Amino acid sequence: MSTVTIHPAIENLDTGSLCYSIYIQLYHNFFNAQDQQYVKEGDETSVRLRNTAYNFADAIAGGVAGEGSGNSGSSILLEYLKKSGGDMSGMLRANYGFEAGIGNTPVIRTFVKDGAVYGVGFTGDVEIGGNNLVIGGSRFISYDRESQVACINNPCINFLDSKLLLAGELIIGEDKTKGIYLSPAALQINGKDVYHAGNANLATVDWSMGNGYIGKNLSVAGKAVLSGMLEACYGASLGYNGNILVSVEQEQVGFSSFLSFASGFGIKMKGIPVLIRVNENDIQLGGLGGDIILGNDSTNRIKLYAGLSDIDGEHILLSRYGAAYFPNSLTVRHNYGDTLLSSYKVDKDDEGMVIHKNLRFTDSRGAFFTGDPDGIAFSSALVRYVGEDTQRQVFTHKTIFLHNPSVSRYASMDRLSNSFFIRTDADFFSVNKPLEAQGHIGINNAFTRLTDGGLFFNSEKYLLSATDGIKHYGNAYFMDNLSSGFFSSGFAGSGWAVIRNKTTGNTAATFDELTIRKKMRIYELEVQKISATNGSLWISDSCSGDTVEKI
Repeated sequence: MSTVTIHPAIENLDTGSLCYSIYIQLYHNFFNAQDQQYVKEGDETSVRLRNTAYNFADAIAGGVAGEGSGNSGSSILLEYLKKSGGDMSGMLRANYGFEAGIGNTPVIRTFVKDGAVYGVGFTGDVEIGGNNLVIGGSRFISYDRESQVACINNPCINFLDSKLLLAGELIIGEDKTKGIYLSPAALQINGKDVYHAGNANLATVDWSMGNGYIGKNLSVAGKAVLSGMLEACYGASLGYNGNILVSVEQEQVGFSSFLSFASGFGIKMKGIPVLIRVNENDIQLGGLGGDIILGNDSTNRIKLYAGLSDIDGEHILLSRYGAAYFPNSLTVRHNYGDTLLSSYKVDKDDEGMVIHKNLRFTDSRGAFFTGDPDGIAFSSALVRYVGEDTQRQVFTHKTIFLHNPSVSRYASMDRLSNSFFIRTDADFFSVNKPLEAQGHIGINNAFTRLTDGGLFFNSEKYLLSATDGIKHYGNAYFMDNLSSGFFSSGFAGSGWAVIRNKTTGNTAATFDELTIRKKMRIYELEVQKISATNGSLWISDSCSGDTVEKI
C-alpha cells in the first residue's frame, strides 16, 4: 500500500498564477522523461513527480514574483525589480553609481570628479515648476521675469541659529513711508525714526511722562509703587516669590492659596457678613435674609465630617455616620403631601409617634396598618382568578383590632368588664397552628365554653372528662345510629350497636348480654332457643312476678 500522498498545497493553487504555470510545465517535463512502461498517471511515481515539480515551482515563483508558500527559502529575488518593471516596496540603493532616463535616454546620473568630488549631473532639462520652486507641495520661491523680482511666499520662515547678513536695505511693507525701513544707519516705521537704547533712554536716566500706552508686556525688575487706583479689567495675576496665588480670568477669580481672616472679619455681601471668623476657633456662615443652599444639580452628595448639633451645642441632631436625634419634634411628609408621621407629647407618661395614614410593609403595594376610630385596622389585597376566562379580581379586606365593653355571659358581675375584639370583613378566621387559650374558649354572648377537661353548654348540660371516659350531664339525643367502634351483626358477630332501619323505620339493638334488674315489658318476643337447667320452664298465657326467691 502506497504511503506517498500528494502535497496539500497543490489543490489550492491558482491556475492563473506564475507558480501554477511553472509547476504544470515541470511536471509534464518530468513525467514525459520517464519510461512509460513503468510510470502511470496517479501511481506513486507520478505523485512524487508532482510533489517535486511543486517544490521547484514554489521556490522559483516565490523568488521571482513573491508567490508561493514561503517555505522554499529566503526568496532572494524578491529584493530585485523584474526586468519588465514593477513597483518597489523597499528602499532603492545605488551606492556605486546611478543613472536614470526615459526613452533609453539618460537624464540624471551620479558622478565622481578627481576621485574626491561627488555630484549629480543632469543631461536634460530640469523642470522645477516653471518660475516656481515648490517645497512640500507649496510654492516657496517664485520669480517674475519682467520685474526681475524673486518672491518668497511662506507663512513662516525660521532661520534658527543662522545669521542673516544683509548689506543693503530691508523694507517691510509697500515702501519706506508705509512700512518698516531698516538700514545700517536707520530704523523707521511709517517714515518716523524709532528710538532705542542707543539713541534714547539709558539705564541711568529716569523717564517722566504723561499718559502712556504699552501694546504688549511691561516688565519691572524693581518695586512698582502706585499712588492711585490699580485697574486691570482684562485679567490679573498676583503672587509671591514667582508663584501665582490669585488669578483673575473671564468670569472667575482663582486662588492657589488660603484666605486668612482675623477674628471679627470675613466676607460681606451687600454690607452683610456672610462668612465671619467669630473667634479663634468658630466660623459663622450666614445668608442675606434668604436661604443657605448646599449643593447644586452637579453635586453628587454632601458629606458631613462632623455632627450637626442644635444651637446650644448640647445635642447632636445628625451625626457624621447617620445617627439622628430630634429633641423637639418630628414631622414626615412625602412630596409635600399630608403629614404621614409625627411625634407628640402630652406628659412624660404619654408621648410617642403618630402614624397619620398607612403603615405598609415590603413595598408600596404591600399589606398595611391604618388608624381606625375604634382601634387599629390591618388591610391586605388578595388577587383571585374566576370564571372560564380566568378574570382577575382583587379583594381588599380589613381586620380591626379594638377594645370594647365585654358581652360575655361569664363577665365579672362586681365590676365593669371589657374585652379585646377582632372584626373582619372576610368570611372566616383560619389558623395553621393549634389555637390555645388560658381559662376557656367561648362563644360570644353565649354560655357555651370549652375548658380544660370540659365542654359546658349551660350550668345543667355539659360534658366532663373522667378517668376512663366522658361524663354526660343532661339528656342525650342521637339522631342516627349508636355503635361500638367495630360492629358486625349476627350470632357470630362482634361489637354492639343500636341501629335504625331506614327502610322500615324500626330501631334494632344488638348486644352480647342483657341484664334487666327490674321489670321488662315486651310486646312481642321471638326466641331462637330457650335452655333451662336445674329448674322448670313455665309457659303461660299471662304470668308476672314481683319477687324471685332462690330455694
